Amino acid sequence: MTRSDARQNRKLIMEAFHKATREERTLLPTMSEIVNLSGLGRGTVYRHFPDIGALSFSFMAEGYEALFAKSRELLNQASNRDQSYEALEDHLLRYRAFTHQHLALLTTPECMTSEGYALAHKSQRQCVRRAFRDIAGLGKESPFLLEAAVDLISRVSDPEHLKAAGISQNSPDDQAEADIKLALHLSKEILKRF
Repeated sequence: MTRSDARQNRKLIMEAFHKATREERTLLPTMSEIVNLSGLGRGTVYRHFPDIGALSFSFMAEGYEALFAKSRELLNQASNRDQSYEALEDHLLRYRAFTHQHLALLTTPECMTSEGYALAHKSQRQCVRRAFRDIAGLGKESPFLLEAAVDLISRVSDPEHLKAAGISQNSPDDQAEADIKLALHLSKEILKRF
């Protein structure tokens, strides 16, 4: 099999997983569902992903990698506080939309306890922390008050927060912009102390 065939098969598997997780569900799809939706043979699917946990981690990692790469690029381009705030707001809106789009998947027990979920949470905090350090002109410092603001802002787009707020994958998230603006307003008040 050529590399392009392998890439195409991986793409078909990812598309099948995406299709299978578009609907609100409490459990991850089975590998049999992925085989059926992808149109590939069982052996081909299992050669790429030995189990549904590996597939879900890989699927979410691709989305998160693209999201955080864009955010890092915007933060690197920011040359003043206002641009850093704009980059942070853009990141939070995109992160929240991604979370909302994949909320059913992200809140399954397999995902909530996965290394991928922990890594995404850590990356989210790093991105917010980076923006705050830029805004406050702190360099590599992370005073307690800054960490409190990082926690506050990171939570606004977190899957557990959306679920607790009664938002589901199939419901609109009309509060996203208002929640993020409120969190940014509170963070501005905190950052005035630096």
